[in-house]
Amino acid sequence: MKWTLNTYQVAQEWSLDHLIDMCQKTGYPYIEFLMDFGQPHGLEWDAPEPRFEEVKRKLDAAGLKFSSFTSCQTFHSPDAGDRAESVLRVKRVIDMARKFGCDHVRVLGDRLPEEEAARSAVVANVAESIRELGEYAGEGTAVSMEMHNSFTDPHYSMAVVKKVNLPNVGLVFNGQWPVGRDWKYSLPAGADSIGPFYDMVRPHLTSIHIHHMERPEELPYWQEWFRLLKQDGYDGYVANEASYDGPDPEKVLRLYTALFEALTSS
Repeated sequence: MKWTLNTYQVAQEWSLDHLIDMCQKTGYPYIEFLMDFGQPHGLEWDAPEPRFEEVKRKLDAAGLKFSSFTSCQTFHSPDAGDRAESVLRVKRVIDMARKFGCDHVRVLGDRLPEEEAARSAVVANVAESIRELGEYAGEGTAVSMEMHNSFTDPHYSMAVVKKVNLPNVGLVFNGQWPVGRDWKYSLPAGADSIGPFYDMVRPHLTSIHIHHMERPEELPYWQEWFRLLKQDGYDGYVANEASYDGPDPEKVLRLYTALFEALTSS
């Protein structure tokens, strides 16, 4: 498994040089660059190519690698022109990913209407947009939708990947367990195992975001999750997206690395 730092929140104000230094100090060989979020690393969908070159050069010098260009473009808009613009922007991200050796591009769904009857059309629009991106990316570049906002519910995220039905299009599990939820798909409250959920999403997993796996109520699920991943030989990305904003990020990032190593070594 490829242990990764997602630049969300904890690195929101870090310069590229500081980000690289912290990853080296705290044990993150890969960096997931959050785009469309105004972060100082400067990798956005429309960042000039020389900026991508500079970032790649600095990562190479530090012995680090890209894990994902994590686009925040969405496809839920009822306006076809808006969706087409989002697709165009992500195609630029895919171009940069291919050119600079990043094999994973993440996008969002992102929000479904309150009315259940209106949701199927939005799911179809999202799937159509992501299929176009998957076809554009082709072999060697994964395009993945994060299970985020409305698509945190596995019922809807699975509907998208099944409609797309491309080998290079998958899902990013965002670390929110479907247990005791008021969702279309949920395991019962207090479920002893997340096995049924794992079996459902595992064929489509390209990356995993962790948030608070140290919480006592969540740790047993993470223990089972990583045990199953190891049994399956999962070699994809696991990204720390913990939203820590306290005074000692270096210590916290080190502790998450230690917890990850403990969970994946047993």
